[in-house]
Amino acid sequence: MEQSVMNLLTQAVAKGNALLWGGPMLVLIVGISFYFTWELKFIQKHLLQAISLSLKKSTASGAVSSFGALVIALAAMVGTGNIVGVAAAVSTGGPGALFWMMLSAFFAMATKYAEAVLAVKYREKNEAGEYVGGPMYVLQKGLHMKKTAAVFALATALMGFADALIQTNSLVAIYDSVVKAPPVLTTLALMGLTGAVILGGVRKIAAFCKWLVPLMAIIYILLCMGVIVCHLDKLPWAIACIFKSAFSGTAVVGGAVGITLKEAVRYGVSRGVLSNEAGSGSGAIAAAAAQTPNPVRQGLISASTVFWDTLVICLLSGVAVVIAGDWGGGSLFGAQLAEDAFSALPGGAWLLLISLSLFAFSTLVGWSYYTAKAVQFCLGVNVEKGVYWMWLAVMGVGGFLSPKLVWELADTAIALMCLPNILSLWLLRKEVFAETKTYLALELQAARRTARE
Repeated sequence: MEQSVMNLLTQAVAKGNALLWGGPMLVLIVGISFYFTWELKFIQKHLLQAISLSLKKSTASGAVSSFGALVIALAAMVGTGNIVGVAAAVSTGGPGALFWMMLSAFFAMATKYAEAVLAVKYREKNEAGEYVGGPMYVLQKGLHMKKTAAVFALATALMGFADALIQTNSLVAIYDSVVKAPPVLTTLALMGLTGAVILGGVRKIAAFCKWLVPLMAIIYILLCMGVIVCHLDKLPWAIACIFKSAFSGTAVVGGAVGITLKEAVRYGVSRGVLSNEAGSGSGAIAAAAAQTPNPVRQGLISASTVFWDTLVICLLSGVAVVIAGDWGGGSLFGAQLAEDAFSALPGGAWLLLISLSLFAFSTLVGWSYYTAKAVQFCLGVNVEKGVYWMWLAVMGVGGFLSPKLVWELADTAIALMCLPNILSLWLLRKEVFAETKTYLALELQAARRTARE
């Protein structure tokens, strides 16, 4: 009975997402990325300078360093979505979904830049003396759209709690598969570790992410490279498969035959947005807290997060799944498909378990901060600790829900974030261009000096 209710709920949410993530949404997300890429004269070409700036200390005002804001954003972005979400995109949208994910991510760097520029420009100090910002403040201060700002904040909170479900659900599934750990034990352990970090506030979160994010990224990149090397003879086939299914509209083998071009694009773009968050505006919340002398510097730094998250980690993850996973069989989804792909390596299941644990933990930490700031926008600074405790309670439910339901709920929430955020980007586009014209040359010079030192 309970299973049938869960299936009906999953189907209902999926039908809603089919409408939310239809042609108009894809046009909005991809279109705004194309637009800013063109008008900003391919801001992506400054990627190396952006990475250089992220390592340079600043004495400007802000709650955390630019690097601290960067790793909080990456902590929230680089989660189980980079492993389980990519695997889910391949199993539901075919290998072609990976192509559309990468293409949309390249242009999304311009969107990420614009979001951060506006977030810093319209940030403010709250009652606790912390710099806060993000699309809700942009909508309220820049456009005087208070109700729309509240809608964005509520959607962000919904996405945050959905993300708590996703990360817990993914870890429970993989721990149950690899070590037969009881779901209750995995959930309680994860809740305890997460609570120990997030209850310490933004500075403790930033300090924790500064060492966790680089460590987990290096471990997982090496793991993906190991899988690819083990199947090096199949690499040309995998690349051809990705490109063919991206444009033919049908996956080329196995049970995935029948996947349409629309599904490949839909799952590629939506999972890409869920991973790198460009278009949703969430990363701008972290950018607003940065110690930065002007909006452009943090905009450049924020744009680099899409490169690390999607164009490096998601790409390697997707290639590993296509080259070694049974994605065409139709019976494996998400964490199970990822486990199947990485089982080719000696101890691969254990290495995947470590990576998933680190990724889930970092995302829980990063998204708890976003959720707290979204609720604070609506209810005031005093609710922060209460939000963190509620966050931990929601985590306790995540391990017992259907994986497909959890991912569909996340797709719903992030779509509701994208709509008001993209509206603000469009209406304030001239503000982005003006700030870029004023500060870009100055920051590129600073980046070149940093590179020489």
